[in-house]
Amino acid sequence: MSAPQAKSAAAQQKHQNLGKKISRIVFIALLLDILSFTIILPLLPRSLEAYKSREGADTTTLLGSILQHVSALRQQILSMAGPRASRFLLQGSRADLVLLGGLLGSLYSLLQCLVAPVIGRASDKLGRRRTMMLCMAGNVVWTVMWIFSTGFESFLVARVVAGLSEGNVQLSTTIIADVTNAATRSHGMALVGIAFAVGFTLGPSIGAYFASLPLETESSAFAYAPFATAAVFSLALLVLESIYLYVNLPETLDFRHSTDPKEDEGTSELPANPTADHHATKILRRLNWTHFAYLFFFSGMEYTLTFLTHDKFNFSNAQQGKLLGFIGIASTLIQGGYVRRVKSKAGNRDKALVAQGMAGCALGLFSTAICAFKAETTGYSTPSWWLWVGSFGFAIASATVVNCLNSMVSLAGSQGVALKDTGKRLGDFRSAGQIGRALGPMFACSVYWLSGATVCYLTGAIAVVVITAVFVSTIPSAITQPAAKAKTN
Repeated sequence: MSAPQAKSAAAQQKHQNLGKKISRIVFIALLLDILSFTIILPLLPRSLEAYKSREGADTTTLLGSILQHVSALRQQILSMAGPRASRFLLQGSRADLVLLGGLLGSLYSLLQCLVAPVIGRASDKLGRRRTMMLCMAGNVVWTVMWIFSTGFESFLVARVVAGLSEGNVQLSTTIIADVTNAATRSHGMALVGIAFAVGFTLGPSIGAYFASLPLETESSAFAYAPFATAAVFSLALLVLESIYLYVNLPETLDFRHSTDPKEDEGTSELPANPTADHHATKILRRLNWTHFAYLFFFSGMEYTLTFLTHDKFNFSNAQQGKLLGFIGIASTLIQGGYVRRVKSKAGNRDKALVAQGMAGCALGLFSTAICAFKAETTGYSTPSWWLWVGSFGFAIASATVVNCLNSMVSLAGSQGVALKDTGKRLGDFRSAGQIGRALGPMFACSVYWLSGATVCYLTGAIAVVVITAVFVSTIPSAITQPAAKAKTN
């Protein structure tokens, strides 16, 4: 090896090591962010109950007015369903609070849908680091507002700020796309999936623990939100994350420009090629539609899972936590023990992993439908082992589908000369998924309440099978192939 070649190889190795270091920084920050994000999840129903006890009976308040309309909607659904109505709806105001919680979740996802493209384009213009710090500022603001949300209206405003500020996941995937190439992209994206799995396993339990610790005392000078201690701990995590990112995260927008052109599979310095650009656009459009359709059904069925265990088996909070914890732990093990090993092998494995995850989701939905059918026909008050099979299927899906789709989108976006639009493409991709997350729970709840749990989960299972078949038949495995051909020509 000549001296220039040795120098170039050393520079490339140094650059690759820096990319790995930045990926680890993103992983640690994202883990803190997801832990903070998931703290509120188990507290939302009881928080709404607390706000209801304060102002729900007064129809002149926003909460009282909303509950009045939700109650009217429930009565309309009951009259339409007749004897087929779910026993859950017959619980009255308790069901109304759950529907209200679902509407809040849909509002959050709709806001994410609107802001994701803006955050992506801002990161392409302002830089990843600056945009990330702006999002962190918004996260801190919403958590402070949560702490002092003594009324439902102030809590709702806080959740709106949260929905407009949470861009950390999107920016984390964008940064990883910046510092990796086609050979290492999937391995880097797996870190995002691991952070999600660990965060969703530990975060709700942490939130439940801190919610049991009172913050307000008789001598308190301020009034606080319900379970404000958990909000204070969430704020501490966000402040720690902000300081960590400010100190350690470099700007990565131009990271790939400083590499040797030969390192990035020859795609970074390709001249403009209309055929390759058209191919990339077509693939991205299909991936966006896949993301929307999959999350529409997956998030909807996932949202109704706690309805099922409460409705059919009267699960306590501890039992619900055990079920969700099982899904999170299984997802973590699958991420670390299987997905990362598959991604480390030669070749692009993302499409296969996405297909496997969707198959796992379909299996989980079919198994959950069987569990619901057995409960409905036999009247058993304890779940069969089919529930745990279904939960394992959900864990497979959580460990594979979304993070591998993210990887495919970033690779499709690396073709041609459009090197600085990764944020835009990942933003549009996330926006499509958030539309699904916003509409899916409303659809699933409607089917569940009108036709029962068995029909609900069978509908989801059949839909996911169709989505899987369309994905496998329309998305090529080698998504950078046209760019490679352009170079050859």
